[in-house]
Amino acid sequence: MARNIVRQAVWGGLLLIAATTAFAATNRPDGYTTICKIGESCSVSQSTNVAFGAAGQFVFKVLNGSFVCSVATFGSDPIPSKSVKECSVPSGGGSTPPPTNPPPPSGSGIALSASAGNAQVSLNWTYSGVTAATQEVYRDTDSDPSGRVRIASVSTSTRNYTATGLGNGTTYYFWIKNTNGGTVTNSNAAQATPSGGGSTPPPTNPPPTGSITGSSCGTGGTQITVNETIRVTSGTFDGGCQRYNAGSALGDGSQDEGQDPVFRVENGATLRNVVIGNNGADGIHTYNGAVLDNIYWMNVGEDAMTIKSSGTTTVRNIEGYDSEDKFFQVNAASTLNVSNCIIHRAGKALRQNGGTTFRVDVTFDRCDINTMGEGVFRTDSTSSTARLTNSRLHDAGSVCIGGWASCAQSGNTSY
Repeated sequence: MARNIVRQAVWGGLLLIAATTAFAATNRPDGYTTICKIGESCSVSQSTNVAFGAAGQFVFKVLNGSFVCSVATFGSDPIPSKSVKECSVPSGGGSTPPPTNPPPPSGSGIALSASAGNAQVSLNWTYSGVTAATQEVYRDTDSDPSGRVRIASVSTSTRNYTATGLGNGTTYYFWIKNTNGGTVTNSNAAQATPSGGGSTPPPTNPPPTGSITGSSCGTGGTQITVNETIRVTSGTFDGGCQRYNAGSALGDGSQDEGQDPVFRVENGATLRNVVIGNNGADGIHTYNGAVLDNIYWMNVGEDAMTIKSSGTTTVRNIEGYDSEDKFFQVNAASTLNVSNCIIHRAGKALRQNGGTTFRVDVTFDRCDINTMGEGVFRTDSTSSTARLTNSRLHDAGSVCIGGWASCAQSGNTSY
């Protein structure tokens, strides 16, 4: 049999393998055993490199315990043209996870430099054997790639990306993923320690300086895995800027309905100084009013925050990134006052539960709203009100969507 030539590309803890010469395509890698098919539940008893794919193209992810064999679990679809895919594991059992900081493959490299004045890290890389590729840039403050956050996607015409606004003295790890037709051809990991600057991850376009600072928490705090919702029923819960990451019992951070929150805040209690980790599940739920102060969402799951029952919820000094649908969800007649917020890359900043007619009163003041898929505020209720003041917007879509009783703006700028 002709020998298969396989090119492997390491992307942190995630591997993609593609055949470079013709061979008999299979739905599992050589030496692997299928344990379930797409849509089915599987389990592994130890940390194992699980393959997901078909026709000789696979995504690998280190998993432990129960999981669903799905695109959502593995983060990408190695071969969208094939609807039937399989999950498989090494025939000999578990395997050693790949190194988190591998050397660059031949023809690829990264050079990082730190600028004290602007806390910039310039990533310069080259690649070989690929055309019409897209480079996706990821970063985290932890060398464990499971918590990485995508911060840019750039075309082949740009092989330099400058990450700005990084934390003073914080070590950042970067992953470069080069794609062509869904196949990673090479990648690398490197680190650099900026010597100055703020704490905000780089937005799509850096906003002008001003009084909008978001959360003062960085993402380098101790990570705590949350397997059961933390309830704050009175007083103040101070997280000390630790990173609270949802375990699989709460959800997978996708858009699936019915995921549980990391925190539930009730009866006017206060939650402060908390970082919601890369698996945000359903974020934070509030009941009968709450105060959220200095909260940072690394990668919003189903929603960042949901108002579940009537009351006044005050949210201040917060920031969050990558909310596929809406950032704030309102499911009950209530008042929401938000100030000093940064919301980047979301479908909407706020959505009243679809088809409801109860009254919601919303105010946003001093917010930086960047890259909304639809817009800022959306409702189906003709009794609800919204107001956006002293804020700055970039690619934010329509500010007012739906039949608001009133939706006012003042003191806002675009950048």
